[in-house]
Amino acid sequence: MYVRKKKNKSGSICVQIISKATGKYKVVKTFGSSFDEKEVFEFELKAKQEINKLESNQSLFILENDSFVQTFLSEIQNSQIRTIGP
Repeated sequence: MYVRKKKNKSGSICVQIISKATGKYKVVKTFGSSFDEKEVFEFELKAKQEINKLESNQSLFILENDSFVQTFLSEIQNSQIRTIGP
């Protein structure tokens, strides 16, 4: 994924996140368009932050209590598990 700044017919600049999958370009998200370079720069920063958020692998266990559960489950062996019911 990358940030694209595209000039529109009206002369304004549009900021988008683009993804290339299966040989085709796809617009993931559009952040806005403006004539003002300062505003375009702000859109570009927001787009880069969004890319970082989309590409980061988030952990399944985020909270402190969840990490306790993860530790507990990693110590259990198959021989310690008993199924009850059908």
